Amino acid sequence: MLTYRVAEDKDLNEICKLCADAFMEYDFYRPFVSDPAKRWKFIYELHVHCFTAEIKRKQAVVGEENGEIITAFSLHEPGRTQAGFTEYVSSGGLGMLLRYGFTPLSWFSMYDKCVAPAERFNNSNHDVYYVEILAVRSDKQRQGIGTKDIHEYMIPHVRSKGGGYLSLITNSVGNTMFYESNGFTCFDHIDVPAAKTKIGNWCFSMNVDR
Repeated sequence: MLTYRVAEDKDLNEICKLCADAFMEYDFYRPFVSDPAKRWKFIYELHVHCFTAEIKRKQAVVGEENGEIITAFSLHEPGRTQAGFTEYVSSGGLGMLLRYGFTPLSWFSMYDKCVAPAERFNNSNHDVYYVEILAVRSDKQRQGIGTKDIHEYMIPHVRSKGGGYLSLITNSVGNTMFYESNGFTCFDHIDVPAAKTKIGNWCFSMNVDR
C-alpha cells in the first residue's frame, strides 16, 4: 500500500538518489553533462539544493511502500514561486559553480525559459497548484505509481484546499502521453535552447473541479 507524507530533512539523501536514478536519460539534464557518472552526480546535486528549499517550504511529498520511499514530488501552493537561483545558492549551490563551471548557469537559463509559460498561466489564475518535480524510483516505474501520485494525492489535496488547477511542465514526449492519459491538457509547446541543442518543452494543466 502506498502512503504519502510531507518530506522531512532526514529524507533528503534518499529523495535525491531516487531523482538522480530516475532522470539520468531525461532531456532536461542529459545535454548538459555527457559523462553518465558526472551526470548522475550533477542531477543529484541539483536536487539536493532544490529539495533543501522545497522541504523547508513544506512543499515536498514522499510516497512510501513497506517503509521505503518509492516516489517523491514537489507541489507548490498558489502564489508560491519556484525556488530560484538565489535560494539554490543559499542552500549550498555555489559549490556547483566551482565543480561544474558555467554548466549550472546554463542549466538555470534553460530552466527559466522552460517554466516561463507555466508561470504566466499560474499567475493568471489564483487557484493553480504547480507540480515542480515528480519522480518514481527507477525499479518501480511503469507500475502506475505516478498515476497514483496524481489521483490519490495531488487531486484530492488540491480539492481539499479549494484549488482549481494542477499545472506542470515536461520535456519528454513519453511524459506528454502519460499526462494526457491522466487528464492533463497541453496549453503550450516550445523548443528551448539547451547546451548547443534544443529540447521540447510542454506545459500542461488540469481542472480538478471536473
